[in-house]
Amino acid sequence: MAESGGYGSISAQPTATTNVNKVVGIASALVVVNVLLMLALSYTPVAELGAALFSNFFVGIAVFLVTVGGGYWLAGKGTGSGSLPLAGAGVALIQTGYGLFGAALLLFAPSALRAPALGITAVITGLITAAAAVVVFKTDHDFSRWRMYSYVCFGGGFVIGAVAYFVAPAFVVVAGVCFFLGFLADLVYEIWAVKTDQYASDLLNAVGIYVAVMGVFIHILQLVLRVLGELE
Repeated sequence: MAESGGYGSISAQPTATTNVNKVVGIASALVVVNVLLMLALSYTPVAELGAALFSNFFVGIAVFLVTVGGGYWLAGKGTGSGSLPLAGAGVALIQTGYGLFGAALLLFAPSALRAPALGITAVITGLITAAAAVVVFKTDHDFSRWRMYSYVCFGGGFVIGAVAYFVAPAFVVVAGVCFFLGFLADLVYEIWAVKTDQYASDLLNAVGIYVAVMGVFIHILQLVLRVLGELE
């Protein structure tokens, strides 16, 4: 992956090798499939398994890293080597991880609220993604450091979450905010990567956008479910 050399080297438009419409189409399709998978799994025993796994902070982090992190790594290896089956396996692993987490969240919501909650979350996430895209594509700002910012947020979320687990449970909210900001920063970076052609593959660009969008989605979903639950 070739990083852009500096502020002045960033083009105001994507390079000719980046098919933005294709990237958006693939990423959108992956998001839609994953949201439908969440809903479907929430009515199965898989949701109970997800709830059990994610009820423990450290086990949940491990499951997320293996599925989403491992899936993204496999997708990168597959696209880099030209192996679509390997890339497909990576995407399937990511779908499984997010599907499991989303189903676990929906499990505790009344059946009548699950589809509306997903719909509201999709609208909010779409607006956030659109706002990020406008900022990235309408400015010449260098967002290359935003991946590092996302790692810092993820690391902070893990540390604060560990403190919450052992010492102060109230800190779990702060950890959640850190993880949300991490995915938001990663989303901005991935959009910038599309703009500046950081990856040599439209598929990998799309997978990067998809992973970041779903990360934002699941955090918004938790908030939406909480609000709808209080309104019941």
